[in-house]
Amino acid sequence: MPLDAKVESVVQHSQRHPLLSMHAGGAASAATRGRDPTADPSSLYFVDTAHPYAAAAAFALTSHRAKSKWSHLSSLPLPSPLPAAAAGVLLLLRRRPHTALRFHAFALRRLLPSRSPPPLVLSASAAHVASASRLRRAALSVLASASRHYSPAQIFNALAATYRRFASAPFVFDLLLLAYLRSHRDALAAASVARRILAAGARPLPSTTAALLRSLPSAAAALDMYHQIYTHPNPRTNRLLLPTVHTFNSLLLALYREGKCDEFKTVLQEMGKYSCKHNVCTYNIRMAGYCDRGEVDKARGLWDEMVQEGIQPDLTAHNTMIGWYCRDGEVGMAEEMFKDIEMGEIDPSATTFEWLVRGHCMAGEVDAAMLVHADMRRRGFGMAAEVVEEVLDGLCQKRRVEEGLGVLREEMKREEFAPTRGSYELLIRGFCEEGEVELAIRLQAEMAGKGFKAGSEVYLAFIRAYGKSGDYEMVDRLTKEMAAMGIEDL
Repeated sequence: MPLDAKVESVVQHSQRHPLLSMHAGGAASAATRGRDPTADPSSLYFVDTAHPYAAAAAFALTSHRAKSKWSHLSSLPLPSPLPAAAAGVLLLLRRRPHTALRFHAFALRRLLPSRSPPPLVLSASAAHVASASRLRRAALSVLASASRHYSPAQIFNALAATYRRFASAPFVFDLLLLAYLRSHRDALAAASVARRILAAGARPLPSTTAALLRSLPSAAAALDMYHQIYTHPNPRTNRLLLPTVHTFNSLLLALYREGKCDEFKTVLQEMGKYSCKHNVCTYNIRMAGYCDRGEVDKARGLWDEMVQEGIQPDLTAHNTMIGWYCRDGEVGMAEEMFKDIEMGEIDPSATTFEWLVRGHCMAGEVDAAMLVHADMRRRGFGMAAEVVEEVLDGLCQKRRVEEGLGVLREEMKREEFAPTRGSYELLIRGFCEEGEVELAIRLQAEMAGKGFKAGSEVYLAFIRAYGKSGDYEMVDRLTKEMAAMGIEDL
């Protein structure tokens, strides 16, 4: 049997899907009236497997040796219309997905004019080939590329029109939704895709829905999308889709980000309707909400409940409680939590150490903070710039300015680290107070090189230092310079 006949046979026996009979803005309406848009030469979605180029290219890619097939393909005359013939090649090669996708890359690079957008039918065809073979990453890449040139409606219509001809997999539409979330970070475009899926009588996968809910711009939008997907029956089957714990965690996270922890009960009631049990992420979000409101006893109660349910607290749970204990001045409790991490064979993160460093600094325990910092360095972690600033503040208050400069220099060895203005101001003030004006001047020059202009903190530090040394001429010059620059004496 010829290759194109085999393909047609497979397509005819492909599994039906609700999206196949939808009216996607007119794209699939021809199919619903008995006409296949991929077989109509006047359609945007025409796939021409009978084109001489399609047959010759498919034969070359399946019969020639690896070294010769691509050079032979380059020698073939360009087809017209190109999109239909190229899509025809992909259809003929759909049972050889890797070869088909290599041809798709070849067509974009060698057959199309440079910098021209990929034809919709070609992108849809490649996405179907990849999806049907569960080549998720390849399908996402194709759809992400198309999303840079076409609207969600255009791509969705193309996928719907060509779906049956390629015997595709339903989750190709989920991948389109995910492509917008990942490449454009455009949650509204992804939401429009989700609504089109719903209008077709289908539902996104639970994992796709969870990703969408986490990405929507507001908790209200996330809750509205949840109700659209889960609380309205499928118009074709009259059945409800069951949400998962990940669905509800996404809603809780959306509420938490907006500080609407009082509305957690609404989501928890929905979880109860479906007898959906909490997982560690559910507890983590709820505990974080209580901690942010200073209700540590309730957070600790959730911790105990989690353990009683047989759920092992993870690193996020530990960091949540450690962070609260440090903010509340209970560094001893935070250290106990850290011991639990070590005994539980959980690897601490940079955040774990940063909280402990900050907790000791806030408690005035600079030596303890430096011990944690040394342990942190041994494990290969660095501190965030704002944490370094807190350490420098603690050291400078103890008149250990030189040690503070050493901490800053050590952190600056990391390429991704950028010191803050506050760090420079603390050190300049500290050295000025110790009479090390020359060193303070060098730091001020370095600070200027980083793009930080000297403010009142720096000027006043130098003025005091020169006043102590009796250099009143410099005091006068700096005072006048402050006035000329409009810097107020705070």
